[in-house]
Amino acid sequence: MKINIASFGGRSHLLNLSIELIKHGHSVNFYSYLPNKRAKVFGLKKEHNKNYFTIALPFLLLLRITKRAQWAVYMYHRFFDWYISRIMEPCDVFIGHSLMHLKSLLVAKNKFNATVFLERGTSHVLNFIDLLKENPLKKSTISEKNIQRDLAGYEHADYISIPSNYVAESFVRHGIPKKKLFVNPYGVDLTDFQPTELDAKSHFDMIFVGQWSYRKGADLMTELCEKNPELSMIHLGTVGDVPFSNTKNIVHISAVNEKTMIDYYKKSKILILPSREDGFGMVLTQAIACGLPVVCSGETGSKEIKDLLEDDKFITVMEDYNCKELTECVKIALDISKTQKGKRSYSKSLESKFSWEAYGIRYQQFLEKTRPNQ
Repeated sequence: MKINIASFGGRSHLLNLSIELIKHGHSVNFYSYLPNKRAKVFGLKKEHNKNYFTIALPFLLLLRITKRAQWAVYMYHRFFDWYISRIMEPCDVFIGHSLMHLKSLLVAKNKFNATVFLERGTSHVLNFIDLLKENPLKKSTISEKNIQRDLAGYEHADYISIPSNYVAESFVRHGIPKKKLFVNPYGVDLTDFQPTELDAKSHFDMIFVGQWSYRKGADLMTELCEKNPELSMIHLGTVGDVPFSNTKNIVHISAVNEKTMIDYYKKSKILILPSREDGFGMVLTQAIACGLPVVCSGETGSKEIKDLLEDDKFITVMEDYNCKELTECVKIALDISKTQKGKRSYSKSLESKFSWEAYGIRYQQFLEKTRPNQ
């Protein structure tokens, strides 16, 4: 099959998908701003990487200067959606991101008669709106233009690829037929994320990786640390719509690369992810691969992970969303951590269920069902 895959940025799960589908014998074009040298480092050959890095540079600078203002993000999305629609080669299958790739999706569908997939990593956009309304700080919004682009993408896509049943349920609640949804949990790079040994000299009780925001439960983590000053926590990532806590037992480090992230996993006993909404939470499988017990809410891909792991002791899921429940779950995970000696192991089912190879196999099997004669 000829498959065009369009990414909203550089390295994403769609880069991994491109590499895996090439292994299955498909002719794949990957459209993004990822330079050829970087793509080669990650395993994608030049002939498959249709990059627009030079053209993207002014837009990337604009996004940085405006701190990703909505109008700048909207301009970035619209321009490169139009650009990909103009340079895209004929294809049998098109895979693009929700919100960003509407025009290119329509060109692939109407001009090339392609089967089109929309990638959505989080819940239905209207579910997102409901969550933002609950935010007492009310700093985050989604423009009406972006809402309508998202909804149009849902309508025109043949299939919507999502990472968890939690996300699927949000789409069904808002009228999307279940047969249109393809649930495929994300993978983890098991060559980088491997069992670690806890740094005995310098370590934290907890690590949180992600944006410090209401959606990710930053207010709940602040309350946890304020009420339990004996616990230490490190945060890796940006600060979003919740002001960062002045609590002395929380350390903040800006977003880091994967190698440095793994170094911090070595310094942490457990990972916590008390999100109010998280389509999957790739940090969960990354942490488990490094041998860390994890604590998370049910509003993540926790059910898929727990069901697929042979040994589910590594994941403790909050039954209620409050500080008391989070505290109890943290205590359970820390007790598990105390039993780990030497190199921390992980469930072997990660290799067969949560590798990028497994992710690609599930995609390949679904493509065979939707286009059986190719």
